[in-house]
Amino acid sequence: MRSSRRGLFALVGVGALLLASALAVRAATTAPPRQGDGPPLESFEPETVGRLEQEAWAAYYYRDWPKLFTTLLDLIEGQFGLSPAQALQAATLATRAQVVFAERGDEGGVAEDYMRQFYVLVREPSGGTYDPERAAALELNWWVVHRHRDEYPDTTALSEALAALYAELYRLTPEAGLPAGEHRAAAMEASDRWVREGKDPNSPLLQTVRAELVLSYRALADAIAAR
Repeated sequence: MRSSRRGLFALVGVGALLLASALAVRAATTAPPRQGDGPPLESFEPETVGRLEQEAWAAYYYRDWPKLFTTLLDLIEGQFGLSPAQALQAATLATRAQVVFAERGDEGGVAEDYMRQFYVLVREPSGGTYDPERAAALELNWWVVHRHRDEYPDTTALSEALAALYAELYRLTPEAGLPAGEHRAAAMEASDRWVREGKDPNSPLLQTVRAELVLSYRALADAIAAR
């Protein structure tokens, strides 16, 4: 297990190096999609973020770590306003966190530490004002709640865990972030069903996941605008 993990991390590192020059060219010629005039953290484009997150989830459940890395790279570059070098570093941290969590959950706090480093890295360039320690803890909390979804009668705990994260990241009340949390939890329900049914790449459930994620990010954008 330990040697397998080292190999996966090495793969991520090599992938980052190979992608560096191509990303620099792309960043110089293509502006990431945004909406509004606020800081990058708050100016995401819901359709793009929702699509990329659905693709990242699928890569996670296929355990296709290189695909997860490249998808997170696109997602992070478009959402957080990072330089090419920062985007590579942030995508590496986020991928490592998810690889660790896939293998051993929140054991030892390793995944949470990677996410703490991630949130420290992206806070300033994204215009964030959150506490990185708290953001990482809340991030891991919803991962854990989702992993133990069968222990809860419905998606209320998951929706509330997501709303708590949004409250920290975007300076919202938990109530304001709850609609976004509910749609994202609905996306996870569809994703979990897709996994149970065999992870068919042509399943219409993937479109349901994507649609719910887009609705989630639209609700989040509305909550930020109304803050």
